[in-house]
Amino acid sequence: MTNNIVARAVLDILNRTHQPLIYMLGCTDVGKTHTVTEIANMCCALGLEVAIIDADVGQSDIGPPCCIGMGMCKRDGQIGKLYDIPASRLYFAGDTSPASCIGACLRGIAAAVHDARALSPDIIIVDSTGWVEGEEACNFKLREIACVRPALIIAIERYSELGGIIQRLTVPGNLLMLRVDEHVVLRTREERRRMRTTSYRRYFRNARLRAFASAIIEGEPEAGALVGLFGDDANNGACLGLGILRSVRSVEIFTPVEEPVRRIIPARIKLTERYEERRRNEH
Repeated sequence: MTNNIVARAVLDILNRTHQPLIYMLGCTDVGKTHTVTEIANMCCALGLEVAIIDADVGQSDIGPPCCIGMGMCKRDGQIGKLYDIPASRLYFAGDTSPASCIGACLRGIAAAVHDARALSPDIIIVDSTGWVEGEEACNFKLREIACVRPALIIAIERYSELGGIIQRLTVPGNLLMLRVDEHVVLRTREERRRMRTTSYRRYFRNARLRAFASAIIEGEPEAGALVGLFGDDANNGACLGLGILRSVRSVEIFTPVEEPVRRIIPARIKLTERYEERRRNEH
């Protein structure tokens, strides 16, 4: 059941705004994704179509890590978890840490909102990354919020960690401040790494080896590097999906992507045979 305060705020913007966008703001493990799921289910129960943009590149549910994912919830449908929603579009960020790919994150979320609006949903929900503390994080969040121009920001705070962002907001729109639920579970960094491993395994479960021309891969990636695969540039920056570079010499990539690939961009991480993350040049 959706929190009554949240439900009233969502219904209010639906009554006043065409195709409103909700932006979830908060640090890690405060219940943002749970709240997104509840709002989506409430809207679907009302017969509305919902677009969800999962901009949390480190703990993504819609699509694999290192990507911003956009998916659609159909009218009268219900979802249990966000990872039940297939990704309609993926936008490659190239890292699981937004601090290391700020530009790619901003371009990806702008493209995701643009593409979501083109699908004519009744409402759009953005589930953002939990990087909120420090001056660099604050500036990133303010730029991200200015980019998507939400009708409603739902900010979930544990202590007062969002103060620097909230005080500097200049984008018009409603702001709903909530305290984190006491039942929300805090995850360790290792637990989050294990969750990403599970996500990679799920994403690559139907993958196969494909060979590509060396001319279309950028840089000098190592074997095991995670890569973004791109088709025609006309697709608003969206990538076709991810792959794992198995052989550098013959450019063999393990991927579920079946479409023609025109460009390959390495991520800043690589994966072991067990889908465990390593930083590039780390052994």
